[in-house]
This record gives sequence, C-alpha cells and structure tokens, in this order.
Amino acid sequence: MYTDSSPTACATMPTMPAVPVVSRMPRPSLAAQAPEPTRLTVAADDGVGLYVEVEGSEDTEITVVFCHGLALSQDCWRFQRAAFAHRARLVFYDQRGHGRSDRGAQGSATIEQLGRDLYRVLAETAPEGPVVLVGHSMGGMTIMALAETHPDLFLDRVVGVGLLSSSAGGLDRLTLGLPLHAAGALYPVLSGVLKVLRGRGRIGDYGRRATGDLIRMLVGRPSVLGLAAGMISATAIEAFADFYPTLAEHDRLAALAALQAMPSVVMVGADDLLTPAEHSTAICAALPPAELVVLPETGHNLVLERPYEVTAYLGRLLTKAENHWKTLRRAA
Repeated sequence: MYTDSSPTACATMPTMPAVPVVSRMPRPSLAAQAPEPTRLTVAADDGVGLYVEVEGSEDTEITVVFCHGLALSQDCWRFQRAAFAHRARLVFYDQRGHGRSDRGAQGSATIEQLGRDLYRVLAETAPEGPVVLVGHSMGGMTIMALAETHPDLFLDRVVGVGLLSSSAGGLDRLTLGLPLHAAGALYPVLSGVLKVLRGRGRIGDYGRRATGDLIRMLVGRPSVLGLAAGMISATAIEAFADFYPTLAEHDRLAALAALQAMPSVVMVGADDLLTPAEHSTAICAALPPAELVVLPETGHNLVLERPYEVTAYLGRLLTKAENHWKTLRRAA
C-alpha cells in the first residue's frame, strides 16, 4: 500500500479516501529507557491545574507536544514517548477533567477552552523555538482551536502538525454506522445516559454496563481493550457528560487555513465509527499539503491499536518539520 501526499490528491479526493493504507511498518526500539520526566502543573487561564510531563532530548531544537482525546490521558502516547525520547524534546499533558489534571468549573469543558489550555502549556513548557503539535481525536480539535485563536503561532513557531482520528466539524451528524433514522436518536439518548450517570464519581458497575458497548466500539481491537478501558475507567464519568455537547458543536474547518504552510499528516482508521474517514478527507481537502493515511482494520483508537504505524508516520512528520524549520531560519 502507499500514501499520496500530493496537494491535488488531497484536494480532489472522493468522500471515502482512495488512499492506500499501510499494513505493516518497521517497529521502533523500545529497549532504551528515557530519564525520569520533569513533572509540573501548569495553571490554565481560569486557574485549572493541568498535569504536564516533559522529557526527551534537550540537544534538539524541536519540541513535540501531544494532546490526547476524550476519556483517555497522556498515557495513551506510551509508544511514541519511548520511540522519540532520544530524538526530540517531548511534552505530554492531561486535558482538563482527565488523568491527573483538575476538572474545572461547570461550562469550562469546551473545545475553545482546550485550545486556551494548550496555549498555556506551550507558554510554560516551550516559550520559544519550533514546535510540532500532535493530537488524537479531541486532541486534534484542541489544536484546531489554538489555530483559530492564535494563527500567528503557526507562522513562525509551529512547524508540523499531526491530526489523528480527528474532525473539523459535523459530528452532530454522526451515525456510528447505524441507519440514519436510528442514528438520529443516538445523541439525545446518550446525552441522557450521561446526565443520569453524572455525580456517581468514577465509572462503577452501573456505568460500565451503560457504556461498555460504546467503549468496545471506540477501542476497536480486543488486544488493547484492557489498556484503553483502564484509562477510560480512570476518567470521571463527568468528563463524558461535560465534553459531550462541545463535540457536536465543534466546527473549525476554516481554522485549518493557519496550517497551510507547514508539513502535516492526517491519519484515521478505516473502521473508525466515531470520526469516520470522510472527516479526515474533509480536513485534507481544506489542508492540501497534508498527507492522508488510512489504516485498515483499525478503529478510532489508532494510537493504541496501531502504535508502530502511527510512530513511523509521526517520525516522518518530525523529519519534515525539522527541514521546514531549517528553511524558515534560512529565509529569516
């Protein structure tokens, strides 16, 4: 299989991308152990504490910042953490309401706020120098929100972007593979379930029964079910209820214009029901320089389902970003 990163291929691609998919990539060595990360808490603009870990090589100029998706944590990047520890400076953080970060006040769980949180993380951990941003699902939307409010960052600081299983909008029309008439009732029902579960703390037996099928659908491959479900179970059920409305309201296709001048890769699983491949196609059409990669037999959680392929393509992105940064410096 191959990938086609030419601008015309991205711009003219049909609804279901005719992009060949990679079935097997070289596996990076995970043997070398990185030093202990630097742990810190970054205060968001509303005072919410965001848990951050910084590690990797201090001998390179580029910092790579990883933004995880809904109901996960920075732990989902464990393979990339190991693979890039000696190649770049790495920043991992837990989105508000997730992992070891604070939850925030009612009404603060919005994609717009997540973009402001990312801005604060950048200001504290990478105040200067080139940056590559990588986001999975809601993490990709976080990057789009940052591009919407701070497009200037993408002119001279951000030199590469990876958007994995993400969407620029239209999630309110999501069918999850159901017939259209059945899918129309999905959002109100799921929203009601989440409201009932709110206040029950972390997901208990009742919560697992109510969301178990949905978790299995989102996770995909049984081999990573335990790992992903562990992160999901460690996330307060309030995070589902808090962030659910903002996903349906997310519409930042226009914000992608800020990413035009830099290398980018858009990845998605062919069997992704949460952010189907056509969402990545729409991103690619609005972002002609992007490389579009569709992974076969892969669901929404491709970071855990296909860690070696994801790492290989992010490695290629990092190489392109390094070259882009050199070009910017020569021009300056």
